[in-house]
Amino acid sequence: MNKKLYKIVFIDEDKKVQTIHASYLNPSSFLGLIEISDIVFIGQSDIIISPDDGKLKETFKNVERSYIPLNYIVRIDEVTMKKETPVIRLYSETQADS
Repeated sequence: MNKKLYKIVFIDEDKKVQTIHASYLNPSSFLGLIEISDIVFIGQSDIIISPDDGKLKETFKNVERSYIPLNYIVRIDEVTMKKETPVIRLYSETQADS
């Protein structure tokens, strides 16, 4: 299954470059802001690769919609993520042969 997402690279309030993925991106009705919603964390797991990843996840944990100033955005890419659908076997091969 392919899912279209936006990869947003921006500068946060600590002046660090951060990357988030979102399903929805739109120019805001607030002048000079970009509206981002449906934030997706790629490869969700309990393992934190770097402290910044954990901080970013915690920052956007309960956020429904975020507004980021245009001058803080470094880059926006539209990407297609391939999500593998697991195959569930309903019967074992030994039962099928009988």
